[in-house]
Amino acid sequence: MSERPGLQDDLQSLERFRDWLQSLVAAQQPLEEWSMSREQLRERWLPRLQERDHFASSLYF
Repeated sequence: MSERPGLQDDLQSLERFRDWLQSLVAAQQPLEEWSMSREQLRERWLPRLQERDHFASSLYF
């Protein structure tokens, strides 16, 4: 089964989009977090998330 040229173009476009998304994720996450365990990440971010949630809920009540 031969691939159509349009299908190959679509595949290359999706691969470029995937690479772009990966670069965005890498740019947003500090490098030291890549080696942290799930529990370490939870300890690091949970207080900040709870603080943000508390602040957001205080805007509505």
